[in-house]
Amino acid sequence: MNAPVQLAEIARIAAELDAMCGDDELLFADMIEGETDVHAIVGRLHQRLAADQELVAGITERAAELAERKRRLTARIDATKATVGKFLRAAKLPKLELPEATYSVRDGKPKLEIVNLDAVPEDLARIKREPDKTAINAAFADADDLPNWLVRTEATDIITVRTK
Repeated sequence: MNAPVQLAEIARIAAELDAMCGDDELLFADMIEGETDVHAIVGRLHQRLAADQELVAGITERAAELAERKRRLTARIDATKATVGKFLRAAKLPKLELPEATYSVRDGKPKLEIVNLDAVPEDLARIKREPDKTAINAAFADADDLPNWLVRTEATDIITVRTK
């Protein structure tokens, strides 16, 4: 049985049980558990959710490890290039041709580095424009008419998972 069919069948049974149980939530919950597979279905979905969360955590950790490795390798590449440059300078060679590559060295330009971001004058700074979502939500939360730059999306369910 596929998920849409299971979902429709559970909804049908829930509607029947709701009419029978009235306001007795405990009876309704017991009967839903006995008459449907909703607990088993959600249990299987929880297993998939937990496995996917573990994979995301592992990928995140691995990505951090790879980022550190990339930083070290990039530093090693830069140091190796600098060493090649020192050898070319020592040999007084502006260029060295090898079968695999041609290396050359030339005078670089000094770089400017900002050491105090707050001290940069405003006419030499760029300001990043970013919407203030808190203020927008406060201003338009209950508004019926929205400006043309704003739309309201349909509400979606919020699913909370508390693990033991």
